[in-house]
Formats: sequence, C-alpha cells, structure tokens
Amino acid sequence: MALEVLHGKKVWVMVGTRPEVIKQLPIYWALVRKLGRDQVALVGTGQHKELLAQALAHFKVTADVNLDIMKPNQTLIEVSANILLKIGKLLTRHCPEWVIVQGDTTTAVIATLAAFYQKVKIAHNEAGLRTYDLANPFPEEANRRMISAIADLHFAPTELAAQALLRENVVKEKIWVTGNTGIDALFWTLENCQPTEKLHSLQERIGDLDWVFLTAHRRESQGEKILRWFEAMADFIRVHPDLALVYPVHPNQIANEAIHKFLVQSPRIFTISPLDYGSTCHLLNRSRFVITDSGGIQEEAVTLGLPVVICRETTERMEAIHTGLARLAGFDGNRINECMQWAYDRSQSLLKQRNTLFGDGRSAERIVERIRL
Repeated sequence: MALEVLHGKKVWVMVGTRPEVIKQLPIYWALVRKLGRDQVALVGTGQHKELLAQALAHFKVTADVNLDIMKPNQTLIEVSANILLKIGKLLTRHCPEWVIVQGDTTTAVIATLAAFYQKVKIAHNEAGLRTYDLANPFPEEANRRMISAIADLHFAPTELAAQALLRENVVKEKIWVTGNTGIDALFWTLENCQPTEKLHSLQERIGDLDWVFLTAHRRESQGEKILRWFEAMADFIRVHPDLALVYPVHPNQIANEAIHKFLVQSPRIFTISPLDYGSTCHLLNRSRFVITDSGGIQEEAVTLGLPVVICRETTERMEAIHTGLARLAGFDGNRINECMQWAYDRSQSLLKQRNTLFGDGRSAERIVERIRL
C-alpha cells in the first residue's frame, strides 16, 4: 500500500460499502472542485470488497488507498479491529484536517473512533437517523449514535434527523440540514448512464406488465419473517394480472428451498442476478411501486414518486410515512397485503412526480460549504 499518495491531503472521504460510495462520491467530487485533487483523498476499507469495486467503477473513480480489510469468516469484532488498526496507522503517518464518514456502517464508526483518537476533525454525512431500537437495525443503530456523540459536524438529511440530534444534546451550531447526497447520485446516474443490456432483456421478458421492484437483504428480515413476505407477495401477484414482480437475487439464494417455493408460485415473478447501482436506478425509474427493506431505496423511490412498502418493523426514514408516501408493513400477512393494495391503488390513481423530501440533488454542495480548512 503506497502511503505516499495521502501525503498533504487535508480531507479524507471514507468508504467501505456500496451505499457509502453512492452517498460519499458527490461530496468527493464537490471537494475536488473546491480544493483540487491534491487536497482530497478517497480512502476505501474494502468492507464490501466486490460491491465496493463495482460502485467505484460506476462513478469512474478509484480509491487512493484500499485497506482490503475483509478476510474469510471474520467476526464483526475482527472486522472492526482490523479497520481500526489499519486506519490508525494511516492517520499516524499522514494526518488530515478532516475525515468525512457516512451513515452507520462499521467503516464509518471505526473511522470515527480512529480520527477521534488522533484528534482529527470528523464530519458525519447522513447524521441523525434513528429507530431508537438498538437491535433493529443491528449494529447500525448503535453505530450512528456513537458517531453522533463524537463528530464535529453533523450533516442531517432532513429536519426530522436534525431534531433527533438536538434531543440528544448535540450543539445546534454543529448541525446542518443538507438533504441526502444519495439523491445527488441518483439524479447524476439517471442523467449520465444508460440502461444496461440486462434491463433491456428484462423488458423483453416482462412485456407490457407493470413492474413491482422487490429488494430483501437485511439480516433482521431473514428466516421466518421473510417467508411471510414471500407468501403474501405471491398471493398478491396472483390476483393482479397486470403486475410483474422483479426480484434481484443471488443465484445461491434461489437454491434455498423457501425462496424457490416462492419463486415458482407465479410465472410473473422474475428473478435477475444482483444489479449494479446504475441498473438499480433505472429499474426503480421504470417501476410502478417498490417493496423494500433497504434504506437507500426508500429514499430513491420516494424521490421518483413511487409508493413504497417497507418490509421492516421500524424505519429511520419516518418522513415518508408521515407524508403518506410510504407504509411500514412489518411481518404480519394481513398488514403486508393491506400495504401492497395501498401501493397498487395509489400508483394507479396518481402520476409519478419527483419530490424533494429527501433531497434536491444539491446536498453535496451544501456540505462542502461547511468544511472549513
């Protein structure tokens, strides 16, 4: 690892997972425009190795440093210790003025600790999201609360997130409501990247049916809970012949008996291999409504004017619930069906219109204005 590449760089933008790349790249670009390439470093931990590389390739950038921390069968404790040691060594040798972390990942919380130990200022992108349930999501809820206790600047995506920080006694002058940088990335992608051949092929398979986009990947959504979802969705698709359910799923998961049973219940359930970020954006843009346990997709779908059914028991994005743009379905079969019928009816009666609940595409500019060297 050539550490010299970090020499003299005053701001480090940390990434370790695909969502971090998506939400940090707009800030990275804005910093480079403001300060110049020689002042800004993109530091990757490799927490999600393949997905990190895929996301960086989408934005046509490479990390200045990749810590390559992932090894087979590591525990969360081992991953955390590995990140702390490697970032600590970097900070000891090349100490920036600012470290910018995003969200609630292991990369974000451990980079925050390392920067704090070295007395480096910390800016938190997407601060203030809360479920107030440490087990849901785990460990993300604990991660973001710890970051909030340490960070020097808190960039809240919404006013609701800012209010959560104020209730935790974060100094008001350190909180800025900026919007979510993921919306910057969404708009850039839709404007600059064309749909892939995979999506064109999917369109040919589906024909004139309306698309319903499903994602289900969170650890707290697995097991018996997700089976209830699959059963309800199969029933719903069966009685709505105008719909096709599109489900990106890893081939290994299709071999799972429960998932396979769900997939064969209707010829209008279409599986595709996991999508890159650009394909996900275009698939969302073509969909009628969305069923998801993903936080980022909640934001993107609402922004594109799609009704969202959230297959979780909690969400840290209550703004969409409060404004009637999303519904929280939990894991009760009757409630799931009610929420899907709501999304179906709403999408039938309303034209898709973009809104700015989670951002207007200029969030990174607002953040960079507050990073003072």
